[in-house]
Amino acid sequence: MARRLPLNLGGFLDATREAYGEGREEWSKAYREGRKAAGQSENAPRMSEMAGAYPTGIRTKEAIDDALVNMGLKTLSKKERDARMIREDLGIGARQGIGPRSGQMLGTVAADVTQDNTRNFYWLLNAAQATGNVIAESAMGMANPSLYGKRNVGKIKTTPKGGKYLDDAGNPRKGVSIDSEGNVQKRNFEPGYLAALGIPTGIAINTGLGLLTPFGGAEGYKAALPSEEDPTKTANVLGEVGLKYLMGSTGKMLPYSEFKEVRPDVSPEEYRAYQAFKYDKGIDLNPFDDGKFGLPGGVVKTTSEGVHGPELQFLGRSLPVTTGIVPYLGALAGGVAGVRTKRPVRGGFVGGVAGLAAGQITGNLLEEERRRRNTVENQLNNPQF
Repeated sequence: MARRLPLNLGGFLDATREAYGEGREEWSKAYREGRKAAGQSENAPRMSEMAGAYPTGIRTKEAIDDALVNMGLKTLSKKERDARMIREDLGIGARQGIGPRSGQMLGTVAADVTQDNTRNFYWLLNAAQATGNVIAESAMGMANPSLYGKRNVGKIKTTPKGGKYLDDAGNPRKGVSIDSEGNVQKRNFEPGYLAALGIPTGIAINTGLGLLTPFGGAEGYKAALPSEEDPTKTANVLGEVGLKYLMGSTGKMLPYSEFKEVRPDVSPEEYRAYQAFKYDKGIDLNPFDDGKFGLPGGVVKTTSEGVHGPELQFLGRSLPVTTGIVPYLGALAGGVAGVRTKRPVRGGFVGGVAGLAAGQITGNLLEEERRRRNTVENQLNNPQF
């Protein structure tokens, strides 16, 4: 007679191997099937797509939910039960028993390391532009869920083949699906048009970062590809645009002797303090003593008074509050309001552009006033400069 392994060790190992072998395809399919069952289109905001097909997060949530259910502190919703059933049908459902469940979690975590599932979130959000787009996309999706919905356009039995929705063989065309009841369904809006809703917020972020200057550097900065005659200009416009668009590259600050000519509001002390802040990678969790905050490695830093005023630095990229974040918030607010109208894509785009314009005017006025005050103070305190 075979000896019984403690804690169902055989089930532990089997579950570990099986979970480690699971790929993104199974989890993406489970997510899409869940959206289909809920009457939604396959496309969704990128953060929702990633989170909805993120094995480690889903396994962790399942374990926490089951613990709460067992303690009588929670009841699974219909959506949660349906999602579990779909995963069960696809062979990636939660294992039962301490041994198999533990092995499944271990295999899922090991697969995460191998397949970079968690690091994908970092790669999605590793630039201010990308983070801004994700936030805007998610906000507008929540403001109007129909952006990522679909509608019935007929029955499979009565929809003609070779037409608008089905090809000659009766297969769904682009953006069309067929549900379990034979309804032919078309997504409400094409992904390209939905992506266009992020143009106003994208302009706000890129302007704030100093990337919308194709002929040279932003005020007080060198060009990304500086010319020999004038480092603030570029002799290679295509290269300048390419570096800024593809790499997010910006030129370095001019030496103070040249910087002060275009930025008389900045004193030598402020210039040196900002340079020190820019390259500081230390931890500073108390913004109340010096107006600065910093996470390890300089991943995220803030200052209440840099050369651009209040500023957020995200992975080495400087985003001023007045000329970057204020316009972004204006564009986002306008876009969210616009997608709630009867024509959400057009309304969202127009609202975003209007909000961007209002935010840029407001932000620039605030920045001009800040610089005016600082220029006067700098001239009084540093007449030699």
